[in-house]
Amino acid sequence: MLLASAGCVVHEVVPAPPPQAYEQPPPPAPAPAPQGEAEYYSEYVEPPVGQPPAVAIEYAPPPMVYDPPPPMPYAGAVWVGGYWHFWNGEWIWARGQWMAPPFPGYLWTPPYYELRGGNVVYVAGFWRRPTVVFVPPPPTVYVPVQVVRREVVVYYSRPVGPQGCFVPAPPGSHRGVIVPAPVGTPPSVVVTAPPVVRPGMVVRPSGSGVEVWAPPGVTRQGGAVARPVPIDSRPSGAPAVSAPPPPLRGGPQYPQTPRGPAVGQPQPGAPAPGPAPGTPRGPAVGQQPQGNPPLPGSYGTPHGPVVGQPQANPPLPGSYGTPRGPAVGQPQPGAPAPANPQQPPPATPTNQGNHGTVLMPGQPVQPSQGAPAQGPVKLPQQIDQTPRRPPTFHPPATSTPPPAQQRPPPPKPAKAPPPEKGDKNKPPPKE
Repeated sequence: MLLASAGCVVHEVVPAPPPQAYEQPPPPAPAPAPQGEAEYYSEYVEPPVGQPPAVAIEYAPPPMVYDPPPPMPYAGAVWVGGYWHFWNGEWIWARGQWMAPPFPGYLWTPPYYELRGGNVVYVAGFWRRPTVVFVPPPPTVYVPVQVVRREVVVYYSRPVGPQGCFVPAPPGSHRGVIVPAPVGTPPSVVVTAPPVVRPGMVVRPSGSGVEVWAPPGVTRQGGAVARPVPIDSRPSGAPAVSAPPPPLRGGPQYPQTPRGPAVGQPQPGAPAPGPAPGTPRGPAVGQQPQGNPPLPGSYGTPHGPVVGQPQANPPLPGSYGTPRGPAVGQPQPGAPAPANPQQPPPATPTNQGNHGTVLMPGQPVQPSQGAPAQGPVKLPQQIDQTPRRPPTFHPPATSTPPPAQQRPPPPKPAKAPPPEKGDKNKPPPKE
């Protein structure tokens, strides 16, 4: 009653609720893939030699996958591959493979991704010389935009992140998220990082390698990330989620073995190559080859005389450059003597030009027309029938003939001295 008469009122103070923190909702989950079809495919890509031209794509590459390398097959092999490559209107996974440089000393350059004006500027990986430095395409150069096929657009998303060079997101991340990185960073540095659901993860230089850093609330687990990673095209460990490579397009006809050295260089310890299965073989022994065989003396065939035809301008026996042998009819040294030596057949009359006709004993002489009759011709009792060696031909020492020698002039006849006048002792001429 006293309190009521005094007019004192007591008010209860209720504390205000604390302000609620607003959290950005994660991006929507990607659309499910159609049944019976794979989202992505992989290929074995042959890197070019020299920097290829840059292309622009409207969609970001998918998140990375885990493509571990097998043991090194030979010394000097380089691990190439394990990145997203744009080809034929879609992003395909370039399978990792051991390869030998195309030339000694050449270096492997990883692919280049850059977000520029809402599009992804892409330069494929390539081989370069040690003295060549990769230069990104300048902003003033026009880069043609590639058209993405309609049937694969459902698997891609527009790039989300800051402008500049980047690498694809870690395995299991949301599509479209990119990770900024320095120029020349291989995409494999983020394979062991946790998946991200929004932009915020970056790759920055740290000592001899790089560091994958992310603030809290960027990864799927929500924790911060600060992980040093070496700069290597091979993954440094297993990923946080299972992410195997996409299936090969076309099935098992693609090679599954590591690539060997360059073409023409034998691999150490490898057996000699033989004919591949299914290679057509030549005709069997005794069968006529099919088709038109090359003519003798044509391009690519050894030159020589055709079988059955005489050789043009055969060398004379005993001439310059030909081996000399024993004379015809003489036994070779070391050979046994024949039991019944055969006598040479009798010579037949032959015309010897200006030397007349050679006759054998007992053969009558035929007088020529217009010539007087002659008596009997005396023939020798025995004719030398020993065969003679043909004359030896010696080529001239020089191509120019020797200068003609001049004959000395004939001597002049001596004149008799004239008689002296007034010689009294000279006898008078006889009459």
